[in-house]
Amino acid sequence: MNFPRVARYKWVMTNVNKFLLEENIKSFPVDPFLIIKKNKWGLMTYTELAREQGVLIEDIIAAVQSKDGYTIFDGTNYTIAYNDTQITGRIRFTLMHEIGHIYMKHLTDFDETILARSSLTEQKYQVLENEVNSFARNVLSPVMIVKELGIKNANELINYFGITKRAAKVRLEVMINDYMNLLSPLIRFQREHFKKIIHTCIHSKHCASCSHHFIQEDATYCLICGKDDLNNRKGLFVMKYDGYKVDDIGRAIECPRCGNEEVQFEGEHCIACSLIIINKCTNQHIWNGEVEWECGTTLPGNARYCYKCGNASTFFQQDLLDSWEVEKHEKEEKEKLPF
Repeated sequence: MNFPRVARYKWVMTNVNKFLLEENIKSFPVDPFLIIKKNKWGLMTYTELAREQGVLIEDIIAAVQSKDGYTIFDGTNYTIAYNDTQITGRIRFTLMHEIGHIYMKHLTDFDETILARSSLTEQKYQVLENEVNSFARNVLSPVMIVKELGIKNANELINYFGITKRAAKVRLEVMINDYMNLLSPLIRFQREHFKKIIHTCIHSKHCASCSHHFIQEDATYCLICGKDDLNNRKGLFVMKYDGYKVDDIGRAIECPRCGNEEVQFEGEHCIACSLIIINKCTNQHIWNGEVEWECGTTLPGNARYCYKCGNASTFFQQDLLDSWEVEKHEKEEKEKLPF
């Protein structure tokens, strides 16, 4: 094959989409180590190479002409070597960079590609580097996800995709170019392929007060503490609160009070102890002894409050759930125990 004179960015984006599909990548951060293991490619660290050769890592870097990593092909197998003394985000980019060389057949399609600066002209070397950098960038932080989520600052990219500050900066700088290199079918593919994760991210809620994280499109109030201190960026610490297993309409699988397992076949009350077994909002207006209006929003089994209006849930009102302060304190104390 003739060596390309310039980087083939539209071709790269086609390969990115094929790779996302074949490797079934639907969650982030992407783990290149799992991909390498799955494809049975060899993997070595610069530390291992230095130990084997009895030299320093700096000597390995000088010998292979790369401070990050390289790939060799012996005619049958691929082996990736990487500098394990770098930070995690940079290692992940390096590995995806090398995976790009393998996936786009850079080591087999051209006579010149031993992938060392000494065997390629600077221009040819840079063409291949531009292609794999684009590949790595768009696998680790796909342009459609970034665009659909409306991410516009480096910190959000770093937190969500696990990339470095420098990679996040480049991601933002070339957003338009990467998007322009996506052909219409590829745009539709990425939107469909990442539909669930985009929906989850857009509608995720994190409570700054009780650290509860949940997915609810129209939530105004926290399910656990009832406060309206929500944002859609997952915090560093997430608190998991206990509750009861419920069905699609919020009805307990078994009675929280007496343990009756026939509750799911009845109405709103347990047939054994009369407990209200559907966890829903208690906000209602009564006129002349009759319910004239009620919120009645169905809630998860651990909800203390309604996410729409902030009123107490039936489970919390019946003292089936501890207050979030009590549960949070108990779990924090438990974490301090040695065993």
